[in-house]
Amino acid sequence: MIKTAILIISVLLEMMAQINVPNGGFNQFETISSHKQVYDVPVGWKEHRKNKTWRSVDGHGFAYKYDLPDANGNAVALHRSSSGSHITETNALFSSFLNAENHKNLRLLGRYKFSGSDIEETIDTLKIVAFSTSRQLTYIPDELPKNASVLDLTLPASQFEWFHLDVGEIKKGNYLTIVIQLNSGSDDSYYWGQSNAVLDDLKLITKK
Repeated sequence: MIKTAILIISVLLEMMAQINVPNGGFNQFETISSHKQVYDVPVGWKEHRKNKTWRSVDGHGFAYKYDLPDANGNAVALHRSSSGSHITETNALFSSFLNAENHKNLRLLGRYKFSGSDIEETIDTLKIVAFSTSRQLTYIPDELPKNASVLDLTLPASQFEWFHLDVGEIKKGNYLTIVIQLNSGSDDSYYWGQSNAVLDDLKLITKK
């Protein structure tokens, strides 16, 4: 069943034009040394500014290198800890890059794993967002644009599964921004739980 699904996806990719997502396979990482720890972040991607603060305070960040055998080389692991996790927007990783041509029917594909919440009967969300802007973003806005394309994944997936997000039309010269978030579903005032995800093999495709 899994082999059949992979074959179908491979055939569909061959029928469509692919557009490069810079380091979309998360095979390039930069090693950062702090007084708390040494860690790796994917090249071309940035955490929310507050994640950097948390790393310096308690050593807990959001993005890490994932290099287990089920990754195609490397992948990026995301960890939403209980520290500050009630602030949804701060548990985020993003990339903003130039679009060189006009594109219609644009779609973002990728593989993911997701743990779901560690709190019983609480639904956490792996959120994948894409939108275009006239300028490159250097930080994640507190409120995402109303015209952003959003995919909410709530069911845990212990093995890699494919996702797709319809992005629509992007004009030449605009920047495409991809944001990946982990959102807590807890309404507890003291503990917002934890959840983890792994992302790999991000691709942009458009029908020929």
